[in-house]
Amino acid sequence: MGDSNLFYFTGYRGMGTLLYCDRVPYLVVPALERNRAEKTKGLEVRSYFPVRIAEDLIEGGMFEAIETLCKGISESEVGLDVRSLSAELYNSIRDKWKIKDISSEISSIRSIKDEEELDKIRKAHEITAKAMNRALEEFTKGGVTELNISGLIDFTMKEMGAEEYAFPSIVAFGENSAEPHHIPSLRRLKASDNAVVDIGARFEGYCFDSTRTFLPKFSYEELRKVYEAVLEAQLEAIDLVRDGVEASEVDKMARSRIQRAGYERFFIHSTGHGVGIDVHEAPLVSMKSKDILKENMVITVEPGIYIKDRVGVRIEDTIIVKKGKPEVLETLYKFI
Repeated sequence: MGDSNLFYFTGYRGMGTLLYCDRVPYLVVPALERNRAEKTKGLEVRSYFPVRIAEDLIEGGMFEAIETLCKGISESEVGLDVRSLSAELYNSIRDKWKIKDISSEISSIRSIKDEEELDKIRKAHEITAKAMNRALEEFTKGGVTELNISGLIDFTMKEMGAEEYAFPSIVAFGENSAEPHHIPSLRRLKASDNAVVDIGARFEGYCFDSTRTFLPKFSYEELRKVYEAVLEAQLEAIDLVRDGVEASEVDKMARSRIQRAGYERFFIHSTGHGVGIDVHEAPLVSMKSKDILKENMVITVEPGIYIKDRVGVRIEDTIIVKKGKPEVLETLYKFI
């Protein structure tokens, strides 16, 4: 079981797996994680080590631990989170039991958040909003670099209580904004530059994701036209978000507005994705998504236009799906 799924079902964060054999739930971890794992309630913790240095350790690796604990089970088929398994472990288990892949079922369960999860995401939102405002304040000083801003953002998020960033902070000035996953550099902010800031805090295991594009005081015509197209696409797509809507329809709405503006070929990623323990998880908000939005799913809506070596604009909010009007967790006002 992958780290995120393990955390979801047990509250434990670290190397290991959740194993259910003969109606007994085991948290199986390497020996070095045992002391921390034993703080997890409601599970029997078993650990393994390459050699038998203690009677209560299973000799070997993860497969030997699974084999030992499930020795003699009558079931010929086992349910596995296949997406998280290494090829070596998968092949070892397949040689002994018939496998049923339950990865999709787990993703589906995780996609709908309970109130405790939503509260943690809202707290991550508050932290991210403060960091985004701090970035805006710095832009007014001029002469800062992308690395200056990204470092300040990361510091601010931790100062405000984040355990970590949800993903490496993206700060891109001018022509660098045409790279959706730009890595911050020593590029300095010029008076004529736009700036794309894509950031998110992680709070008690839950992520947030927000992007704002800041315009220079006197923005040129093409930049303003691109910004207006992206903003209108985002707002129109958000208006469609509610329980029962096909995720692909949200993508279609955003894409159609950008197409009307003549920039369709520059919108080169999906409109959004789920957010939770992972910053990218189910559901997928894309043109070929089969997902149906459900109440208390958490998604992003983030259309963008990227014109190589010239300009990029992306505007993104994290949104809680409701039966009616969605709950939009904005970090900063979206302006023209």
